[in-house]
Amino acid sequence: MTERTVSLAEKKSIIIDFLQRCNHYSDKMLEKYQSPLTQEAPQKVHDWTIYKEFNEYAINELNSDDLDDWFK
Repeated sequence: MTERTVSLAEKKSIIIDFLQRCNHYSDKMLEKYQSPLTQEAPQKVHDWTIYKEFNEYAINELNSDDLDDWFK
């Protein structure tokens, strides 16, 4: 059995896809907490917004060559 080498572009694409799926989930959570007027809702909206912004930042770094050294 031969071992397949995954290219840098494929590795980055896999991680970007994962982060985009995380952001899709966070969109659902934001919708959930933006609707009800519960005491915890403002903190949950803040937390999910920060989480999504962090993922977007990571996706932008992966789309550049900033993190390429991490894959070596």
